[in-house]
Amino acid sequence: MAHRVRLQGSSRAFTAAFRRELENAGLEAVVEAVESVTGARRATAKDLLIYEIKKKAELQAFSRKRSVRPFLVFTKLELRHDEISFLKEKGLMGVIRPDTSPEDIFFHVNKAIFCNRMIKRNARAPVNMPVEIIAGQKKISTVSSLLSRDGMFIVTLNPLPLNCVCELAFKVPGIGKDFRTGARVLYNVPVNRDLNIISSPQDPFKRFISHPGMAVFFLDLPAQDRELIDRYVKSLD
Repeated sequence: MAHRVRLQGSSRAFTAAFRRELENAGLEAVVEAVESVTGARRATAKDLLIYEIKKKAELQAFSRKRSVRPFLVFTKLELRHDEISFLKEKGLMGVIRPDTSPEDIFFHVNKAIFCNRMIKRNARAPVNMPVEIIAGQKKISTVSSLLSRDGMFIVTLNPLPLNCVCELAFKVPGIGKDFRTGARVLYNVPVNRDLNIISSPQDPFKRFISHPGMAVFFLDLPAQDRELIDRYVKSLD
């Protein structure tokens, strides 16, 4: 089934040309023609929202956004670093411009769709579970602090870069088997050693109250292993 993308804007470059770009990639694009972000209707939980921003004043509408749900922005404007950081705190996954290449568009869209699915469907639970990370010649033995059927947050002072692929080996408490899977880094929370703070994933100069580490999603974990993890996570409720 095609993923649905809801376009909230009004310019022809956005509602016609950009819509065709998405539909050519197999996405179902639904246009909601509104003149500004403030006129946009709330989408259903399965929709990925892409907002068109035509003037800086529209950024203020995002200050009323309560839930951190993944979205994308389409704009011709040059956004400042602080404006992008503000939007990221509200759930921004990427900025698309009229001249953004199809490859970059689909990278942003797919990443946002994945995050939306993760947030919407997965039960997760805090854990304290040993994990071994293998990335090239590097091996790191550490722990996971959050677990779901599709991924985990791994505590480490040396998180891998965004989108880095690694191998994981771990055991889930109460399940008598070894789990192994490829994984990709979704975001990381590094330590800013110059400022001696844990950095926000959106802003390296902003203090972030969290464990340092990285969120990863599983690439090739078998369905039966995901079900075992899901049952364990739900048993902790």
